[in-house]
Amino acid sequence: MTIRGAGTTMSRRPSSGGRAWRGPGARIAAALAGVGLTVLAIYQLSDPSSPVKADRDAHVRAPQGAGLDPLTDQEIQEAQRAALADQPRGQAAAGRPQVAFVSANRLDGPDGGPRVADVRLYDYRTDELVVRHVDLASGRVVKSERAKGTQPMASVEELRHAVGLILADGRLGPALRASYKNAAGREPSSAADIHTRGHIFLAPQAAGASNAASVAKCGDQRCFSVNLKLPNGTWMETGRIVINMSTQRVITLNR
Repeated sequence: MTIRGAGTTMSRRPSSGGRAWRGPGARIAAALAGVGLTVLAIYQLSDPSSPVKADRDAHVRAPQGAGLDPLTDQEIQEAQRAALADQPRGQAAAGRPQVAFVSANRLDGPDGGPRVADVRLYDYRTDELVVRHVDLASGRVVKSERAKGTQPMASVEELRHAVGLILADGRLGPALRASYKNAAGREPSSAADIHTRGHIFLAPQAAGASNAASVAKCGDQRCFSVNLKLPNGTWMETGRIVINMSTQRVITLNR
């Protein structure tokens, strides 16, 4: 398989349209806005972390699929293990994952042919997308490809790390903790307490910001923008904040 469009992205840009929350917490919202955090009104938004439906197809629960069936849960796990077998995850630099598992899908092929999983990873050591084809019968990687400038969707592990970087930031961290405490009655014990949705951030999205040069490499490097959900259901718009996962930096755009 050839990876086309080295400058393309497989992510969706964050939607806009939220309006500043104007309730009892307006003073908190104003304070957060000064450091790039704004509290939004509560809307009925789709939640990507919703549990999988109990009535999902039986083939997903089966140990092995057949023919052109989608990958089963077990096959996805086996493909993931095979694709990550040679990766030094325990030696992650600066606390970030060297390689983040992104997705696994059955590679298209003829009915009756071998079942092959297409596993996509992101290698932080080289800032490259890695695509590995795993033969599910043998559990071996039969083909591996790399491409720069292509950004897969953010994984759960990466998003938690991105939130951890925000919490550790000298300006944003205290504001986020205060807002969380106002909603939950306590501070977050870890980044995992904060529900997160993330999007790939590309350099052109900073157009108009006086410090756009600080995110000029986003796209070649792995950068995120995130939305954070408080325990009371309120979403915090963090549109001016960019997390450069490759350099471990948090940048607030000046617009």
